[in-house]
Amino acid sequence: MPKLHELESFGAFEALLAALRASAEHEAEDADEIDQVEKLRNVLHLLSAALDFYLEGDPERPAFVRIVSPTRKILGDNPDAIYHFARLRGDRAYRVTGRKTDECYVSFTIHGRAEDGRLGGAAEPVLADVNDRGLALAPDGSFEIALSAQRPSGARNWLQLPPNAASLITRHYWELPESPAADPERRVEIAIEALEPAGPRPPLSDAPFAARLRDVAEFVKGSTIGRPKPAVAPPFVSTTPNSLGEPMVFRMAGSDSWGAVDIAYSMGPFRLEEGEALVMEGRFPPCAFANVVLWNRQLAAFEYRDRRVSLNRAQTRLEPDGGYRIVVASRDPGVPNWLDTEGHREGTIFWRFLLPEGKPERPRCRVVPLAALAG
Repeated sequence: MPKLHELESFGAFEALLAALRASAEHEAEDADEIDQVEKLRNVLHLLSAALDFYLEGDPERPAFVRIVSPTRKILGDNPDAIYHFARLRGDRAYRVTGRKTDECYVSFTIHGRAEDGRLGGAAEPVLADVNDRGLALAPDGSFEIALSAQRPSGARNWLQLPPNAASLITRHYWELPESPAADPERRVEIAIEALEPAGPRPPLSDAPFAARLRDVAEFVKGSTIGRPKPAVAPPFVSTTPNSLGEPMVFRMAGSDSWGAVDIAYSMGPFRLEEGEALVMEGRFPPCAFANVVLWNRQLAAFEYRDRRVSLNRAQTRLEPDGGYRIVVASRDPGVPNWLDTEGHREGTIFWRFLLPEGKPERPRCRVVPLAALAG
């Protein structure tokens, strides 16, 4: 009988512990206290997700698990959306069933593992996609999608699985007065099953469990220390504080990562001193959905259960001329559209314009004294 330290899975477990430590210590020198604490939280939230996705996720017996929530904030979470993840294999066939209810948008993207084996939101390219505009829906909003290498006879909805298919992500967006991501009663009607039953789950054994643990570590690393840094930022990303990048639809950005291909993104860092506020102005384009969210340096949304840290069109009070005026500040300046920095001097502003008609207008930004905004 082998001893614990002789097991391959124990070696993978020790490597996971080392990956967690390295990820927590990555780029920590210039971070202040709140950044350091949020970095630790981010690593633990990534671990939580990786345990669901890769330790327990099974492409032979797939099941959808929620990617983010108020207590699992990773990789750019969104208060106005609910996302699910399921493991896949490119040599299998699956059936997805569900129903579109009050969502303004639903989509499905097939992702593949990076050629070098990396995992994580920045290392898994989109291989195929479809949204609800391209699905045949029943009168009650229900649908069925076949996922396979070849289109089955009679299939109304089909996504082709390439040989390197590894996962499926679903996205459900709403524009509501309250955050659907924070509503514990809200459920998405979605399910997935393999067309060929895999039979009973085999007992755990050393080598397969070690492989799962290595994937867990790879996901955490791929989302932290292994996250690639492009020599040139994508066009929709500004690296200048208190400015935003030109909105660009993700499909055109050439990024091999998790992303909704139909969304035009615009992002940039904010940096505010005590007594300063950032004012964003512009007009919402005709589109299926639009919102803006404040993230920390770990790409986690600020606390949206208790604070206003995001705004969609249903939550935004427009100016008399139809434009918006949104203020980012550390305290309420007494204006209708205030985004709370939650004590952060620095962070990220992230805009989404979903299925825009034409090129969205880049939000205009200016820093002003907070006292100048008081009503």
